[in-house]
Amino acid sequence: MKVQGEYQLAGQLSGMLMSLVRTLPLGDCPVFVPIPRFGTRNERDPHHFPHVACRILSTGVGGDYGSGYLLKTCRTPLQTQLSDMERLKNVDGVFELSPQAVDQLYAKTVIIVDDVLTTGATVCAATNVILQARPHQCLYLTLARSRATIQSG
Repeated sequence: MKVQGEYQLAGQLSGMLMSLVRTLPLGDCPVFVPIPRFGTRNERDPHHFPHVACRILSTGVGGDYGSGYLLKTCRTPLQTQLSDMERLKNVDGVFELSPQAVDQLYAKTVIIVDDVLTTGATVCAATNVILQARPHQCLYLTLARSRATIQSG
């Protein structure tokens, strides 16, 4: 789900996720970490759905907006144009933690936020990196799940 210029829509969709987030076992001060795009290091990208959602959700539940904690270190082809196996290889090793992330994520509830879940390759790669910081728990929140994921189980 790419909002492509519909920035108000991204905010409205993020607001819809709030009722779900409030049912999760988040504990004190959860950290919402957006799946980053390459080239947006340490920026709060106002036009990228994961960033919009993290900003809104963290404010709504009194959490932290973990922008810049998870970094994408290289440009990759779009996942939408790849097979399931190619998707796994495409994101292998492309994420890293920023220097301050370990201190900020240690023993916290971390919620990784992305727009669409298809094969789970991106969330697996991001989770493996986030777990290096030894959070209390690591959850994943997405706005949509693609038909491909539903069909493949």
